[in-house]
Amino acid sequence: MGLDYIRAQTGKPWRKRWDGGLDRLKAPTLLDLTMSEAARTVTADLNAGSRVRAGDTLIVQSGPDGLAVSDGLRAIGRVANPSPELTAAIRDGGGYAEGVLQRVGLFGDTAEISVK
Repeated sequence: MGLDYIRAQTGKPWRKRWDGGLDRLKAPTLLDLTMSEAARTVTADLNAGSRVRAGDTLIVQSGPDGLAVSDGLRAIGRVANPSPELTAAIRDGGGYAEGVLQRVGLFGDTAEISVK
């Protein structure tokens, strides 16, 4: 008796009723699930004589007075005042992060680095 009552009161069968809902769930939304990992961009002060190009992969390391930027074993610059979120993220990741040099400043003394 209970099953007959539920079927009579609900109208359409469950599968047909949620058919449109399934299509809505498959449509892309504002928060797409294929988003890549978050990257933060910081401006670093380059050391004199540093030879870097856009697209170079760099190492960003946390230190006591900011973030140090190096190309392998060669130190090439420093981020003097990083945001607290970036500093905490790098420290939580073991103290190191990968960065990609996006752009070198006009005079070659600054660089924009995208930290992953």
